[in-house]
Amino acid sequence: MIIGCGREEQNGRRQTSQEPVAVSLAPSRLDKVRRTIQVVGTLHGDEEAQLSSKVPGRIVKVMVDVGDRVPAGAPLAQIDPTDYQLARRQAQTLLLQTLAKLGLTEMPDESFQPENIPTVQQAKLQADNAEARFRRAEKLFQQQPPLISEQEYEDLKTAAAVARSAYDVALLSARSLVAEARTREAELNLAEQRLADTTIKAPEGNGRQYAIAAKLVSVGEYVKDGTALFTVVADNPIRYRAAVPERYLAQVQRGQQVQVRVEAYAKVFDGVVSRINPQIDRESRSFIVEIDVENPEGLLRPGGFARGAIATRIDENVTFVPEEAVVTFAGIRKVFTVVGNKAVEHQVSIGEKRDGYVEITSGLEGDPQVVVSGVNRLADGVPVLVDGSSS
Repeated sequence: MIIGCGREEQNGRRQTSQEPVAVSLAPSRLDKVRRTIQVVGTLHGDEEAQLSSKVPGRIVKVMVDVGDRVPAGAPLAQIDPTDYQLARRQAQTLLLQTLAKLGLTEMPDESFQPENIPTVQQAKLQADNAEARFRRAEKLFQQQPPLISEQEYEDLKTAAAVARSAYDVALLSARSLVAEARTREAELNLAEQRLADTTIKAPEGNGRQYAIAAKLVSVGEYVKDGTALFTVVADNPIRYRAAVPERYLAQVQRGQQVQVRVEAYAKVFDGVVSRINPQIDRESRSFIVEIDVENPEGLLRPGGFARGAIATRIDENVTFVPEEAVVTFAGIRKVFTVVGNKAVEHQVSIGEKRDGYVEITSGLEGDPQVVVSGVNRLADGVPVLVDGSSS
């Protein structure tokens, strides 16, 4: 921007008369300047997901539409649950039947031992009793002469062996039934999960709010498992991705404050640098930074264009002069001060404008008084007469 272009020295004419030029002075000032890197980029949702059906069925209810905002885990649509309710009931009945065979009313935990099942305990008692009778008979049979017949001895021996075998069979059967019960339990859990999957929900477990970006289903449609139903976006905070020229690599750090602007609103949105891509693009010679921007009202939309100013540092005691103190000729900017009633020329470079003042980036230091009227008639060393009304 050329400042003071209306005051250019016409045709290079300079004041040659030694008569003093009437001028007025105004103070410059020192101020803080926050240095920034200007970037442009695109807004992205912090999380974006396409939600699909996990089970087939007919859609009987849709609770949301495009633009709605829902909390994590909120129901979005309902698939007809009738078939899945029946499947759960069937799995539950089969589990109860298996438990009944074991003499149980509920599923035992992993530490449960089949030896504790009533039928097994009964078989064990019978086997122990038959073994004890056989041991007593054995002692009687071994006496001389034997107190029991050989037939009685063999009958009791066989009875003990049969009872022991019956116990082993009961134990194996119980173990099989426990395994079957666990299988039935898994089938019941699967049936319950499939029933729960008939309700399509927003992603759970992160406490986020989601905006419905797309609704791809209507009531009455039959959907297969894997059919896309909704697209949801978590947009608070929203992520702003911008390309930064390679020369600023050493100046950009995580945690730096960023001011973000979009065309739709006059307000400034505050953000923070959260990620810096370690790789520089070979073609553009720039690197991508991600900036987290708080978006509680949902004003910023994913996919939108935005401009950002990354604050890199704060410079103290920067010189600012009134805008009218800067005169431009042939692309050279000048500011005049007065020393010993003579004009002193300073060739300067300028920076940002602020409240009628212009930042001087080089050529003038401190906060001297500068000429603000009559500057177009001045050259270095020209006598001046300072207006008594000047500050």
